[in-house]
Amino acid sequence: MKCIPLIALLLGATAAHSQTLDWGNEVFDNVRDSEGERLTNSFVFELGAFDVGFKPTQGNVEEWVDHWNVFDRASYNESLGYFASSVQMTADGRSNSSWLTPGSGSFEGLEAFIFIRNGDLPVPMTEWLLARASTWIFPLADPNCCPNGLPTQWAVSDIDGDPPVWGAKDGIQGGGVVTNPAADGLQTHTFVPEPTAFLLLALGGLASITRRRRF
Repeated sequence: MKCIPLIALLLGATAAHSQTLDWGNEVFDNVRDSEGERLTNSFVFELGAFDVGFKPTQGNVEEWVDHWNVFDRASYNESLGYFASSVQMTADGRSNSSWLTPGSGSFEGLEAFIFIRNGDLPVPMTEWLLARASTWIFPLADPNCCPNGLPTQWAVSDIDGDPPVWGAKDGIQGGGVVTNPAADGLQTHTFVPEPTAFLLLALGGLASITRRRRF
């Protein structure tokens, strides 16, 4: 755990049953893309869960966005490399966030993930990070719980040990392609074209060369 205090996070002990959830990273954390560049405001920083029964793996990345349910989205300060938000769980197990996925069901008991990305399609030039800590389980909804209690706090520093599903944390690599690995902080990874895309590109280039030779 870094000693630099969060602006809105990590203030005191965690209340295990609180219905308020503070989440994010620490000021001046490194948050980079696959080329080692600091992330810009073109990225979204979301907290959420996948549909019940769906497990995100490197083999089904094209299905992630379709099964993803947003619980909340954090604001991001590009100059400080800092993202954070505070959100309330509602009586139906959802949230009061304006970014809540319409029609989503209850998040109670689901595994929570941070999903960082600059696009929804898993294609080259798109950068994703999907990660979670083993302790990140959405609490049970209880509108009468803890009116004066401290919020539950989830920080990036909780992510330890296992690699992210996609991207990297403190040099621990998950899925995806990286050209300039970072030793610390979060890092998004990108994608490689499908073999069929390479084939179509090659055929298109060959056809272009053939046409030029005919003239």
